[in-house]
Amino acid sequence: MSWILRVGLGGVVAFSTLSNGCFLHSRVEENWGKSHEAQVRLQTANPDAPATTEPLESLDPETGKRVAERYYEGQERQRQRQAPSIVIGESR
Repeated sequence: MSWILRVGLGGVVAFSTLSNGCFLHSRVEENWGKSHEAQVRLQTANPDAPATTEPLESLDPETGKRVAERYYEGQERQRQRQAPSIVIGESR
């Protein structure tokens, strides 16, 4: 087999290998980003939302005030998290 035929055959094999890699698609590539889009749609559209935009009238102002105060007091009582300290090297 002459060297021209071998180089030509090698070129054809290399080209077909590279071109097949470009045309093959995986299921991951086909569905890339679709799960994120679906989650955004599900979280944005609330099927249980009321059809009216009128304020709720079942909660009187005093009860609402007590609920809000209890919430804010509970938030103040929570312990603040401290960032972990990492010592590199010798400690003195």
